[in-house]
Amino acid sequence: MGYEVVKNPVHVGWYPVDYTNSTAQTCYIGQIVVLGPTGSTNGVKPWVIAGVADTTADWIPFGVVIGTNNRTPLYNATYGAEYITSVRTQAAQVARDWTGQEGMFSKGDPQALVQVAVLGPHTVLKGRIFNGAYGTAPTVATVTTGSSDGTGYTSSANEFTPVAYKATYYCRKGANAGLYRTSYDTSTTTKTFYGPNWPYDIAVGDQFVGSNLVLGTTTGMLDSLGMWIENSAAVMTTNYIFMDVLELNLSTAGEEYAIFKLNTLQYLGVRA
Repeated sequence: MGYEVVKNPVHVGWYPVDYTNSTAQTCYIGQIVVLGPTGSTNGVKPWVIAGVADTTADWIPFGVVIGTNNRTPLYNATYGAEYITSVRTQAAQVARDWTGQEGMFSKGDPQALVQVAVLGPHTVLKGRIFNGAYGTAPTVATVTTGSSDGTGYTSSANEFTPVAYKATYYCRKGANAGLYRTSYDTSTTTKTFYGPNWPYDIAVGDQFVGSNLVLGTTTGMLDSLGMWIENSAAVMTTNYIFMDVLELNLSTAGEEYAIFKLNTLQYLGVRA
């Protein structure tokens, strides 16, 4: 599954699935979508991020898909979600088996429609954190050189190159198990912590899992379909969005997630 709306959707309504430039669009439940950008036929399509706080026509997030008007659900195992694909011709529309739409769209309208929870700066989301593919958990790094003062360690590599003060680590195994700290370093293997240190000695064999997110206003990245938070992405260097991270949970392998909202900068297009 994709993103969950935890609190304060702006509106919940039904919207067409876009058919852009003679190309069908597929939308998944839990996907962040855009509506009305350049080239659109006034339908929703995936929020594809490309660039630094992307300022192209497709950069404004509109909402999260929470339902479709397919009478018989279609399921995609790759993304763990139901989906719907737009159609264009008269024959393809009337051949559909549809149900459920409300609002401005007639019950007899055969086009592909999705129910969307519209987003705003105060909408709170829950997003799963994966490493490169849906269902792939962030890497667990094992310490090869510890420390007696809690200021750092050397370990096997994490999947991302951190930016100073923009990565969070959780101890899965060792004296510091269950604790989180933010790192200062920019290395995949050598970690440095300045404030505060880990409170207990770090030993060879201890295990840590990292995220390229930190609490508060920060940067992050989605996957190419807007279905999860991408932990392998470089941030503040290539592609990113502005986020306000309210909570991180890295405690359980394969179930890592963040509770967050999209920062107002993402809607205004102001670069940091």
